[in-house]
Amino acid sequence: MNKFGRMNLSYSILEKNQELFVDRIIMHIDMNSYFASVEQQANPFLRGKPIGITGKRQERSIVAAASIEAKRLGVKTIMSTWEAKRICPSIILYPGDPEKYSHIKNQFNALFREYTDQVEQFSVDESFLDVTEQAKDYLGATFLAQTIRERLKQTCGEYITASIGIAPNKLMAKLCSGQVKPNGLTVVQPQNTHAHLNHSQLQDVCGIGPRVARHLNAIGIYTFEQLRAVSKEALVREFKRLGFWLYDTARGEDHDPVCSDEHAPKSIGHSYTLATDTDDPKEMKRNLLGLCDKVGWRLRRDGFVAGRLHVYVRYNDFSGMGQQQTLQAPTANGLTIFKTAWHLIEKWRDEMKPIRLLGISASHLTTNIEQPSLFKKECAVHTLFTALDQLQTRYGSKAWTRASLLKTDFKARSSGFHFDHEM
Repeated sequence: MNKFGRMNLSYSILEKNQELFVDRIIMHIDMNSYFASVEQQANPFLRGKPIGITGKRQERSIVAAASIEAKRLGVKTIMSTWEAKRICPSIILYPGDPEKYSHIKNQFNALFREYTDQVEQFSVDESFLDVTEQAKDYLGATFLAQTIRERLKQTCGEYITASIGIAPNKLMAKLCSGQVKPNGLTVVQPQNTHAHLNHSQLQDVCGIGPRVARHLNAIGIYTFEQLRAVSKEALVREFKRLGFWLYDTARGEDHDPVCSDEHAPKSIGHSYTLATDTDDPKEMKRNLLGLCDKVGWRLRRDGFVAGRLHVYVRYNDFSGMGQQQTLQAPTANGLTIFKTAWHLIEKWRDEMKPIRLLGISASHLTTNIEQPSLFKKECAVHTLFTALDQLQTRYGSKAWTRASLLKTDFKARSSGFHFDHEM
């Protein structure tokens, strides 16, 4: 180990006269225990101690991020606070500060743009960088990664560290960044992608979740080597469109470019942990409608309409249900979003389990403007929302609310869910 952290290079940087030029060199930078490390940097009292970042209502919250010290003692992200206390009685539960994390996020992304203008923010603590032109080869990319980590220390503080993966595409770069933590550096050349995948688990790859892994296991596929042995036609028959992606993934292939347009999010969403677990449909509807109105407002504010919705329910036993549906026509109307979301929840939820969390996420975003309806009533609604949006733009998102939601108040909090409140 050196001052740059542990390194796991799948090639020899000592080979002479070897020029390693490829079509693309992609870097994935993943901040380690991000929320927790930001708090440790800001508060010396928390340094070196097991801490868990939670929502403001800690008794009903989850661990949105665990410090490195807490992870070593068995605490995991999205674990309930009571379970974290049971596993690690000495853990310090600390309320999250989204504004602080957003400020630091802007700092390190600005730093990344000093080295390349092709920076894609993947989440609040992850970014992809296309460094093909700047690095020239993988040796250059390695030194660039070390330079960026030193600059991160100077800009954000020594407790805010990152694990970095370098590979020929985004799929492999993200896989690499997660394999040596904390503060690791993993580099994989194009000719080593198959070998690297052979030493990885199926679920190590972003996109292969528990459900897909179980499906693969059910047909006798447990490794990437076995997955590569299956024909594309067979995978498409078994998995439909996902089969094409699985075929490419088994070979470490990914043609998705680094998208540097910061103003084109892939989804917009909100989730919320209820004040008390409930099985009352009226209470669920009120909270869901409030969340859908928030999503609708953000869509209209940013000039988008959504073509697909994803709803998520977490029950009081921490199991969950998620469903998605493509809309008949793209929309940014909160009430329209609510009707589709409630239909999915009503159809799929387990009525025997009280609900503790509701989430809604809108995706397949386009900048197409909804055409005003020819019907008088719908035209009036369109005009009303235009006026209400102007109020929200000037006075904030709480400038108006529906009468049915007067008693529904969403408290600010942090969470580990990817479609949570706006960062």
